[in-house]
Amino acid sequence: MHVLKVIEHMLPATIHPMVVHFTIAITYLATLAGLIGLVRRKSDFWPKSFLYLLGLGVLATIAAGVAGVVSESYISHISPTVAPMFHHHKEYGVLTGVALLLAFAAQWLLGMRRQRVAMIGFLASLAATILVTLAGHLGGTLVYHDAFGIS
Repeated sequence: MHVLKVIEHMLPATIHPMVVHFTIAITYLATLAGLIGLVRRKSDFWPKSFLYLLGLGVLATIAAGVAGVVSESYISHISPTVAPMFHHHKEYGVLTGVALLLAFAAQWLLGMRRQRVAMIGFLASLAATILVTLAGHLGGTLVYHDAFGIS
């Protein structure tokens, strides 16, 4: 276990904010590609783009979660005033990943057969967009309002 702590602390405390922006951008882009694919049904470009972006979004969310655990390991004390907000921030992050994974699975299983955007996949990506927005809002509030994680 000690070796993991050493490896963990080879990464900077700021790794989470450096990585999480990929999740945010890719989630928004995936949902946009899904929306365009629903409108432009004759093109097979948008369903494929939607699928690929969802896959990248899942990977980026995993990376952001791991980076969050690393960044959290640098924090020695979490005050009772920010603890609930921090807990919700982490919950929304996990739920973002779940929604992206559901969207990816739905698009893979339902949408790609017909070369179109699956409505259930789009709705799950829309939920992921809302969730990542909430997580980002709470994360930004923690940093900029409460100076959480700032040495």
